[in-house]
Amino acid sequence: MSGCEARDAKKLVRSPSGLRMVPAHRSARSPFGLDEPPWVPDKECPRCMQCDAKFDFITRKHHCRRCGKCFCDKCCSKKVPLPRMCFVDPVRQCAECALISQKETEFYDKQLKVLMNGATFFVTLGTSEKSELMVCRLSNNQRYLVLDGDSHYEIEIIQISTVQILTEGFTPGGGNTRAIGMILQYKVPGSEELTQMKFTAAEDFSCNKKLSASWLAAMHKVSKGGKTNRKL
Repeated sequence: MSGCEARDAKKLVRSPSGLRMVPAHRSARSPFGLDEPPWVPDKECPRCMQCDAKFDFITRKHHCRRCGKCFCDKCCSKKVPLPRMCFVDPVRQCAECALISQKETEFYDKQLKVLMNGATFFVTLGTSEKSELMVCRLSNNQRYLVLDGDSHYEIEIIQISTVQILTEGFTPGGGNTRAIGMILQYKVPGSEELTQMKFTAAEDFSCNKKLSASWLAAMHKVSKGGKTNRKL
């Protein structure tokens, strides 16, 4: 087991919003996660914060699990998965938040899974002329980019500063391109200087070019969305 996988234990917790399966250690939290928002106190929301309907015995108030605001049932009726807060089941959200969460589902169900499955690349460190064939994947806790070959690297996602995807196949007429590699820049803990790695898709038959291209596309979406933004 690698060092970045040693603290992947999870625990089931119950909050007013629902059941959540969260990392046992706060330091193992995913950089893509969100904290539960504080709920607007009942006494501060006599009316729906969307349609202004007055709450009474018939018109009950509900809190959106993503933003914490107070709504009537009509404005907060959808129950949508919210993996960024580690909820076990779909939870009640207002229309605006439900739309954001639905868009993120594709990110969690597809892109992160592709990255965790991994792909094989030739990796060149810094200005070295030598490259090493390595399996690259996102760790199970989503905190590290793990590279395994004769050498071993664990790059913390929040330390990655830039991701440049390398492509080929572009033509002046607008022809299709395909991802063939990437250049990654990151900070090593304790240093302010940037370290660079170049990833190149392997050309031999033992490696799946389509898998490598999918992995690079997922990495591009992760970097484009931002590692700590509330919206991915």
